[in-house]
Amino acid sequence: MIEPLSDISFWALDETNVLLESNNYYSWSPKGQPTIIEKNGTRKGLNIIGATEVLRDFYFLYEKYKKGTKDSISICATEIISFLEKLLEYDHQRGIEKTFVLLDNASIHRADLVKKFVRKNKDHLFLLFQPPYSPELNPQENMWNWMKKFLSNKSAYTSIEELSNQLKIFSDYTNSNPEKIKQRAGARNYFG
Repeated sequence: MIEPLSDISFWALDETNVLLESNNYYSWSPKGQPTIIEKNGTRKGLNIIGATEVLRDFYFLYEKYKKGTKDSISICATEIISFLEKLLEYDHQRGIEKTFVLLDNASIHRADLVKKFVRKNKDHLFLLFQPPYSPELNPQENMWNWMKKFLSNKSAYTSIEELSNQLKIFSDYTNSNPEKIKQRAGARNYFG
């Protein structure tokens, strides 16, 4: 049984990306005519690291990086460490002493730089790895699904800034509605 304690947090962490390209989940067309879906073939968008506190506060944090541009950043071990620092700082500001993070077995999560960072923070940071090939055990996958539906658009975004603004709106909405996060990603739904 998972019990919320006052000095710990439990985060589910994962990475994803979203493109400027339209993602139509639903469409329609006049009878007898083909559906027209806008496609522009762009690979521009955002690479995102995100984590959701799934034990008691139900809060979503993320970091975004440009994708498909000359100043693109691929997510690697240094970005993972930077994000873990962000989680630790966020928890520290809330008086949380121990930060538990659930994540998959991606090589960037098990990189030597990440291991060194975890050893340096061994009293405050604990990584919990899912079994291989088990995304259904990571509540962050539900957050990504929710986010991508929220960001889906009948036409392509005009810029990375427009997409970033929509991502911020999603984050603000979710963080002002922790009960909705709890319904989708609460730890008891997975590990109760």
